[in-house]
Amino acid sequence: MKMKSSLFDWCNYLFWCFALLIIVQTDKLSLHLFFNTLHSQFGDFTMPIFTNVGDGLFLLITCLLIFLFHSKRLAILLFIAFLISSGLVQFLKHFVFDNNMRPMYVFQHVKGFHRIKDFQYHLFQSFPSGHSTSSFVLFTFIAMNFAKTWQTQILCFIGALFFAFTRVYLSQHYFEDLFAGAMIGFLCMKYTQVFLQSKWQHLDMPLNQ
Repeated sequence: MKMKSSLFDWCNYLFWCFALLIIVQTDKLSLHLFFNTLHSQFGDFTMPIFTNVGDGLFLLITCLLIFLFHSKRLAILLFIAFLISSGLVQFLKHFVFDNNMRPMYVFQHVKGFHRIKDFQYHLFQSFPSGHSTSSFVLFTFIAMNFAKTWQTQILCFIGALFFAFTRVYLSQHYFEDLFAGAMIGFLCMKYTQVFLQSKWQHLDMPLNQ
């Protein structure tokens, strides 16, 4: 089956290679301190807003809108991918990497570490990033089903990475948490669609109905 998101796929594969190189070559605390220096007044105002795109509630609302106004099967497809990816993330957070603390737990008493006033920071269960997972689920879905040009596929990848990076900017996650979440989101969405679309085509049921 020919996938519309081939260029989007390659953007992800290249990102994985680049991200792994960064993770292997750097200390995660030092890397996060570097990202923490990239703050600005504009970022402090907008990032807490933009990060909601990676929230599970935003994705569920998207599923509902697609179900009501576009395609019931596409909505079901996105919802199933969300359930699989979020279930996997929560399992890893609570049962495998439950001792992984978030950046603010480590840096909360470090002088000069940038904090956003009145922002609610989480301290526990850092790995992997659930918001990054949901962001990549959403934009992989868009790339596979709506992005018809190479430009829009690249924009989908940039969007997924940007909204995932809000978690690092906000010191809610380390870069490696983002990386793991991005992989989970992309792979869960991609292969959920590959599996279900092949089943629906076998039953002669168009995906866009």
